[in-house]
Amino acid sequence: MFHIVVIFSVVLSSLKWGSWNRWREFLPTIYYFSFFNMFYQYISYTMKAVWELDGFIVNVFVTDTLYTTIAYPCLVVLFLSHYPEEIRMKVIYYVKYISVAIVTEWAAGMLDSIQYFEGWNIWWTILFYCIMFPLIRLHFVNPVRALVISVFVVAFLMFRFDYQIL
Repeated sequence: MFHIVVIFSVVLSSLKWGSWNRWREFLPTIYYFSFFNMFYQYISYTMKAVWELDGFIVNVFVTDTLYTTIAYPCLVVLFLSHYPEEIRMKVIYYVKYISVAIVTEWAAGMLDSIQYFEGWNIWWTILFYCIMFPLIRLHFVNPVRALVISVFVVAFLMFRFDYQIL
């Protein structure tokens, strides 16, 4: 039930406040975000997970697919739609989105809708969101730079959480 509420909340917020008339402009960043989510899902299923959704909508595949194909594209549209220009407002904007994401994940933990493994915890999640939202924006304005940084972030996380690639 938790995941249904989150997905519907993101979709409804995006429909109300997102600039859907600009969706084509946001599409490469939607693909970027969805790709990296699918990449994590792939390595979590083939190697090991550091976090995993629980309390599924039908099953884990359906839940992950709904997030990747519906909720996350809506989140990208919502986030990029009203990105401010003034530095002080940018900081407030990031704090707002990061805080909502953290509170949502904290609630998921309290409701047993997410599990952590291998030493991942809410502190890693906070760090991840502090990287993720700026990278979404960076990808929108400079995709190559965002991709390069993302590769380093993924490599760091895979090293830190002892993923055996070879």
